[in-house]
Amino acid sequence: MADTATTKDSIIDRALDLLLQRGLNGFSYRDISKYLSIKNAAIHYYFPTKMDLIKALIDKNYKMFKKATSEFMAYGGLARPQLEGLFVFTAEEYERGCPICLIGSLAIDYDDLNEEVQAANEEFIQNSLKWFTRVLEVGLEQGEFQFEGVPRNKAVSILATVQGARQMARAHGLKLLDQIFSQIRLDLGIVD
Repeated sequence: MADTATTKDSIIDRALDLLLQRGLNGFSYRDISKYLSIKNAAIHYYFPTKMDLIKALIDKNYKMFKKATSEFMAYGGLARPQLEGLFVFTAEEYERGCPICLIGSLAIDYDDLNEEVQAANEEFIQNSLKWFTRVLEVGLEQGEFQFEGVPRNKAVSILATVQGARQMARAHGLKLLDQIFSQIRLDLGIVD
């Protein structure tokens, strides 16, 4: 292993792809090692158990999420670009062959997760909801969005809709995602 950081990151990246494509129980260390042309022992060196690997996936994705949303959370700004960023990310992940998000994938096999991974996943979910709730609050305050109800409830509804739409798009194609995104814009009072 010439470059330790690269090997570890490559393991995490491949595991994420497999998790999003096949689910938690749909891949093994062998699938990762074969794809990366490394030995299983190399994976076990970094991640003694599959739960250690899954925790690392959550941590890496959470760091990326924080990086992408931290400026908005700290300083505010326009809400619409945050919404559109969610849509772009979702479409890009679909096109990359990942029909389900990390949170959704782990929810399917939730009972197979250990307590530490369940807690990390819950923290990721709560922080995603906190961010999107803030996006909706700012959008309402600035007149970018118009909707009835409590922003947190609306955030839960929209994120669940996007998650479900991503899964449905696997069978019905990218056009379905575009239709869902258009409906969400309409539900938020966005008229282009």
